[in-house]
Amino acid sequence: MPDVSPLRPEDPHRLGNYRLDGRLGVGGQGVVFRGAGASGGPVAVKLLHARVDDASARRAFAREIEAVRRVAPFCTAQVLDADLDGDRPYIVSEYVDGPSLREHVTAAGPRTGGDLDRVAVGTATALAAIHRAGVVHRDFKPGNVLLGSDGLRVVDFGISRLADATATTGNPVGTPAYIAPEQLEGRPAGPAADVFCWALTLVYAASGRHAYTGDTYAAVMARILYGTPDLGPLTGLLKDLVVACLAAEPADRPDAGQVLSALLDRSPGRPGPAAQGLPARDLTAQGPTTLDPSASGSAAGPRREPEDTLPGAWTDADRADAEPTEPERRRGRARVVALVASLAVLVAVGVAWVLTAREPGRLDGTWTGVARYPSAGRVFPVEIRLAAPARMRWGADLHCSGRLTPASGPGDVLVLALDQVKGDACYPGSVSITWRGESAADFEVTRAGEQDARYSGSLTRTN
Repeated sequence: MPDVSPLRPEDPHRLGNYRLDGRLGVGGQGVVFRGAGASGGPVAVKLLHARVDDASARRAFAREIEAVRRVAPFCTAQVLDADLDGDRPYIVSEYVDGPSLREHVTAAGPRTGGDLDRVAVGTATALAAIHRAGVVHRDFKPGNVLLGSDGLRVVDFGISRLADATATTGNPVGTPAYIAPEQLEGRPAGPAADVFCWALTLVYAASGRHAYTGDTYAAVMARILYGTPDLGPLTGLLKDLVVACLAAEPADRPDAGQVLSALLDRSPGRPGPAAQGLPARDLTAQGPTTLDPSASGSAAGPRREPEDTLPGAWTDADRADAEPTEPERRRGRARVVALVASLAVLVAVGVAWVLTAREPGRLDGTWTGVARYPSAGRVFPVEIRLAAPARMRWGADLHCSGRLTPASGPGDVLVLALDQVKGDACYPGSVSITWRGESAADFEVTRAGEQDARYSGSLTRTN
């Protein structure tokens, strides 16, 4: 049975023709309620956080709803109704009377044997049906796989696309821990992104942990971009398929139909995935998650550039070209003295200003995102903590860190000095943050002594 909590005072008791009687959960896109329609049978009603005011967004929403309704009812919870009228849109789908895969694994442990095979086949069947209808899930994860009394059901397919119609940010869609590398790099999320997340979900079902585990969202994103997956106890065909689906490039992954065919056709003596039309991969054994960017490739495919081209890394030639002359050193020392004097004042009053000068709760917490360094062709995660003491971490494995202190007064743009920097080839400078709502922002980082930003990206508040 799914956990149903009482309605809160701010919750609606009715949406259109649906009476609501409890909460099923809340996520980044909206709140899910248990409700009942005219027939009296239970339904799941997702009330999206944002509203759809733009006419073109409404048309896109309506087109996506029609596409979602075309999804064949194989291992999916069907969308029954949707409404754009009123303050916020909502979507009605079948009610699945059972826990999510995430809840089940947390409570009962990983799936094994035939149970794991059924999860693999059921989820691959659902993805194949979703993609056949021209829909991309874009938020495939253990929490969106429900274990109903009549079998496994995948839910929330297409909902991320619907949420995009109401969004004002350009951040990647999807739960940060279950997101494909191309999404982290700002590229579109197609069916191949769902296949990548299917592989992550299967690893979780088999081991109870993420294939690219990390202490923070930013650390997980770094491992997705540069790390090697820990496939836990997976063996045989399931392991081979997961490895193929975790290829760094979308074009190197099999599609959902190929995955399903390989799962269904594995009778004794049949050829392996590569011989069945799946991408040829190096299907060697995987060890624990490591972060060795110097490796040219892994069993999950090449993971971007070698170490000497990762974010924050300089070559010997770079360092030689950047070596200052003696007059530049003297001027630099003078600037350092002036900077230290200025920072002494900022440190005394800065943190208090950050926490009190702006709207309460707008800044505090941890913000994570992905930075793009166009001139170097690099992409890497960033984590900014806007609470005393304010800090920033960045780089391929978040190996750079530094202190943040305010350098400008209140306004739509917050400018922070970045100093006390630690890490190899990591440099001080300034960070400019432009707000886009309560949980989204853009940022730029300028290196000390320069006028143009070195790299920039988007942030989302994670706690």
